Amino acid sequence: MKKSLLALAVASIAVASTASAATVYDKDGTSMEVYGRVQAVAYSTHGSDAMGSNSYYDNSLQASGRLGFNLRTPLNDSIAAYANAEWDVADNDGTRDDNGDDSFSARYLFVGADFGQYGALQAGRFEDAVYQGVTAYTDVYEDWGCYGQLADGDKRDGMIMYSWSGYGFDFAATYGTAKDAQSVEGAWYADEELDIDNSYSVAVGYSSPDVLFGPIAVRLGFGSAHFQDDAKADLTYDRYDQYAAVLSWGSVDVGPYIAAMYNIRDFSMENSDLDYKVQGVEAVLAYGFECGVSIRTGYQWLNNDPDNEQVSDYKNADAHIIPVYVNYDVTPNFNVWAEARFDAGTDEEFVDDTLTENTYSVGARYTF
Repeated sequence: MKKSLLALAVASIAVASTASAATVYDKDGTSMEVYGRVQAVAYSTHGSDAMGSNSYYDNSLQASGRLGFNLRTPLNDSIAAYANAEWDVADNDGTRDDNGDDSFSARYLFVGADFGQYGALQAGRFEDAVYQGVTAYTDVYEDWGCYGQLADGDKRDGMIMYSWSGYGFDFAATYGTAKDAQSVEGAWYADEELDIDNSYSVAVGYSSPDVLFGPIAVRLGFGSAHFQDDAKADLTYDRYDQYAAVLSWGSVDVGPYIAAMYNIRDFSMENSDLDYKVQGVEAVLAYGFECGVSIRTGYQWLNNDPDNEQVSDYKNADAHIIPVYVNYDVTPNFNVWAEARFDAGTDEEFVDDTLTENTYSVGARYTF
């Protein structure tokens, strides 16, 4: 059975971080890999505030690190157990502990069973199927991307996912259990953090054989989340429904890559006069050279659309962003990059008023 590239990514969320992972134990099929990175990024004025480096709109340099483990052991001839744990830590990024020291923040924590041609089942902390199966295909920048999508930052606890791939097709389904203080992008009234009662999502896709410079893929996704409603206040969130679709051609690693994505979240409030929608579009045009240089740019649009603008705290407004990213892989373990975010006509009334400002960054990273 031929597996597509997406299926391999869905089976293990941390694949992108483990390209140079070190296998520290491997015996009788049981293995442990250690991987991570250390980087330093210089941000211009508004970029330093957005990344949590400082709140005074000054130029700043931020160092950060990442550490992860991949674990795997066979249970029998056809089933293997696996687990992943990955953490981030950054200097002065707002995640300090009670003693004022920089603290680790969990990115991924999950355990699962790989049934081979019958798919994989895992549980823990990760993004839902809409992101993994659809919107991730335009998430190709370092810091100044994903302004036209929802869910890229929604890594949630208490998730369960089943994924399967074969014959060019991919399928993933997630279910989220009740958890407090979870990320919900687009939930402006709650600072994008809500207590979840339950959630679910599905994503399906198909990748063709190579056409000229790569496969052509189409992917669709739907998700819904229901929130705890004990408060019953006007500003209490009831639920959202999300739809997403992406069309891509090629590989983001080498050669041309073209992708276009649309997604929308329809938020329902306890007070229906405050219902609103957030929708966005992302287009990517990229090229990766065999010498290790890659260039990526595109267009990102996000719209906030309240059902009743007269009573909403947030007006019908649009953000228009043009990201530009140039990266050079000096070696498989070391890369440098420059990145910029250009405003292309963002409304002053948009929820995030910092998007009206251009910002820049330059970084260097060692990956192990």
